[in-house]
Amino acid sequence: MRRDPRRILSACVLALSGTEVGGQDAGADWATDFDRRILQELAAVVETEHIVFHYRAGDLSEAQLTEDVAANVAYYAELEDKLRMRYQGRIHVFLYRDKEDMNTRTEGAGDIAFSTGTVSVHQVRDFRGVHELTHIFALQFPEVADAAGPDPFLTEGLATAMAESDQNVPVHSWAAVYQRAGRLPALDALRCSFPEGAPPGVHPYHVAASFVLYLVERFGIETVKAYYRNSTEAGLVFGVTLPRLERDWRESLERIEVAPEHVAHVLDRLGLRGDPLPAEWAHAEGTVLFDGSALDALAPDEPGRWTLRDGVLVGSHDGPWTAIHSRQVFGADVGVRLRLRLVAGDAVQVRLNRTPGHESQAIFARWCTYMSEGEDNFKPNEGVKIPPGVWCDIVFANTGGRGRLYLNGIQVLDHEDVLLRQEGQVGLCVERGVVEVASFTVFTP
Repeated sequence: MRRDPRRILSACVLALSGTEVGGQDAGADWATDFDRRILQELAAVVETEHIVFHYRAGDLSEAQLTEDVAANVAYYAELEDKLRMRYQGRIHVFLYRDKEDMNTRTEGAGDIAFSTGTVSVHQVRDFRGVHELTHIFALQFPEVADAAGPDPFLTEGLATAMAESDQNVPVHSWAAVYQRAGRLPALDALRCSFPEGAPPGVHPYHVAASFVLYLVERFGIETVKAYYRNSTEAGLVFGVTLPRLERDWRESLERIEVAPEHVAHVLDRLGLRGDPLPAEWAHAEGTVLFDGSALDALAPDEPGRWTLRDGVLVGSHDGPWTAIHSRQVFGADVGVRLRLRLVAGDAVQVRLNRTPGHESQAIFARWCTYMSEGEDNFKPNEGVKIPPGVWCDIVFANTGGRGRLYLNGIQVLDHEDVLLRQEGQVGLCVERGVVEVASFTVFTP
């Protein structure tokens, strides 16, 4: 049962006059050497049932101190509920006047919040959240025999997952937009280098948090706590391999409805500030080349490479590009909408204005995204990579030679005078891989 934080506050918050105990506490067994040094400066104390607060007399007003104590006590109660546990002992929270004060006193150890030892949290006075408290609580998770313990990905992932959001954006929304923008990294590579190795603009804590929160939602916190203690054994703990868990998590992100303001916030952090997909392009009626029923409107260069399977167009090739084109020729100003996924392999290419030997191209490769006029004048976006195995909505349009390319409603390329001004076919290619297509429509932009 969830305990009411208001009752906890009324029972726990003691008199806030402050007591100077720095010299006495400086030798306490709970303190690290770092804590002991700081205790000489933050010598005033407020004690509650579960948390001891250390601060410098005169740094905080009584109102500020009351507010900070109440907030941290409430977060403590919230975390006990989320983790389904009762913390044993007391936590020590060091309160600093502001970022500059914290950075100076800790000699650059931090300017917002961090934890030390087994029971200590250092934070600026108005820091809010359960992140650092989670690190302390996690030290009391049940032991697992012969376990490897948590890796940094799981440590920070759980702490951020318990916070549930960052900058008022849910962690699942961060990860969902990262994926739609082609920026969500593979977990195996990220875990090996964590927290380094995330694509530009991507905060690795958001990725880890979304994955861990997915595990909590699917398997429950007790199972995740066991995994935390034995982070190398996903299959043993969950009965599902880590690659399968990652695939399931990515599929769950496809289904998340992200608030428009959150989409805008994350895209701004990613530096993707292009124009949104025009509504008329997203819904314009046009010529349906494929809707799951037949391939009559399409002509493959190599018929054996393109098949209709369970309502999906499947293209596969173990070598360079193999293509399938429309039988119909369209105007110079043309756009296409496709729903597809690169199941495996190197790249998928969308073509406009195609005549033998010439076409306007949009290429989604595992390492980059490009737009070009045939084999010349490549315009890259190195920060966008098609998410492997994930269904994506692609819009590619040519208006007077201006090429605009959208991935899941996000503009990833926009260049003037880069595409051909000629009538031609539209088409799709795959290179050294497998692509699945659910729909393919041509419209006039």
